[in-house]
Amino acid sequence: MVSSQADKIGELSDKIEGLNREMAELKRRLSHYENSNSPPSRNSLLYREMKSKRREESRSEDGSTIKKPGRKDGHEGVTQIFKPTGSPIAHIMERCPKCSSTRLTVTSTEKRTIVDIPEPLPYTVKEHVINVYTCSSCGADGLLPESVGSELPAASSPLEATKSNGVILGRNVLSTISLLWSVARLPQRKISYLLESLYHLELSPATIGHALEKVSHRLEAFQEKVRKGINRSGAANFDETGMPVAGKKGWIWVAATEKLALVQVAMSRGRDVLERYFPKFRGVAIVDGWKPYRFFSLIQRCWAHVLREAEVLSLRARGKEEAGELLSSLRGLFHETKSELEEHPPPNRRLRDKMLRKLRVILSREYRDADVVRFVSKLKAASRDLFTFTLYKGVEPTNNHAERELREPIVHRKIRGQLKSEMGMTVFSRLMTAVSTWKLQGLNPFVEFQRCL
Repeated sequence: MVSSQADKIGELSDKIEGLNREMAELKRRLSHYENSNSPPSRNSLLYREMKSKRREESRSEDGSTIKKPGRKDGHEGVTQIFKPTGSPIAHIMERCPKCSSTRLTVTSTEKRTIVDIPEPLPYTVKEHVINVYTCSSCGADGLLPESVGSELPAASSPLEATKSNGVILGRNVLSTISLLWSVARLPQRKISYLLESLYHLELSPATIGHALEKVSHRLEAFQEKVRKGINRSGAANFDETGMPVAGKKGWIWVAATEKLALVQVAMSRGRDVLERYFPKFRGVAIVDGWKPYRFFSLIQRCWAHVLREAEVLSLRARGKEEAGELLSSLRGLFHETKSELEEHPPPNRRLRDKMLRKLRVILSREYRDADVVRFVSKLKAASRDLFTFTLYKGVEPTNNHAERELREPIVHRKIRGQLKSEMGMTVFSRLMTAVSTWKLQGLNPFVEFQRCL
């Protein structure tokens, strides 16, 4: 009997060991989806639980919702007003439609404002005869009239015109193509179809692609100007996300200030990208916990990531009670810091030292759950970077600005699937940098594309 029980115990031990290995593998796979950095689209079940918990926490004791969605009571509505662009069109009647009498009297008047756009006109074709001059006095060669620069796209060099049999796409066509690709997110074949439907202009998808390359060439100086502006800034938000390039793993990097946004696709997620594009940045880098960001000397760690990770632990960790207490303590500390900072704005070193002491007290408590212990260990290492925003004006405590600027490139990724070449990386980086920066500055992208061309 003892021998039989020993065999059974050994069999059960092997089975338990196998189940433990299987559970560890499933946990590893699940961690790619259920963590503080995963977007809600990949994380629907976890985020549903988080929303449900937040909803419960937002209810008062009588069951009513403390924070209601939508506009607050008393908020004045805004009605969009359009100013007529021409003289009013009067609708009059000279004869009665029933008896043909002309004895009509106006009893009331009504107004209707109709907002419409003009019908698309067919495209135009203009032939430019360009005289190229040579100066007999100084020997200068290849001189072009000044009117060439004002009336022809800047990308249309004589050499390019020779290669394309003298046919060049104008500023309006190039700007429309760029707008449809970058802002409307249309693929090249749909841009081709739309131009043909609206303007009867037949351009192949390949021609659309070449046009985008020309526009990106003109935006090279603009992208470099944005990059240098971020390098000189006092604070900037940084973030990155994946982007397949020709079947390989690439990355979209974003660096954003209040008025500038640099989007750059690279084949690396490492420190080398930061060294290449931001070697002179000496401001405060607002970042998440990704290790390469230690390249920067001044860091503000994102509080939104910290609180989200604590929230995930409170739902998933075995020690949910202590994870919940830790989450509550961190939330209280964060809101207390923001509240005091409103009364005593930065630089406020006294507040920073006070909050650091409070954080160390929270982290010095005894935690038993292994996941919570690991999280606390990470916070201890990053604690000095959590309150940098109390020392510098204009520094946000979260990295939400960079994540907002990443949304548009991510939607492009969902639609296009991947970039297919190095040129595709260049086109994507320059056009997305341009439209993202113009949006932050409140500029019209169509007009700005025209100026660049």
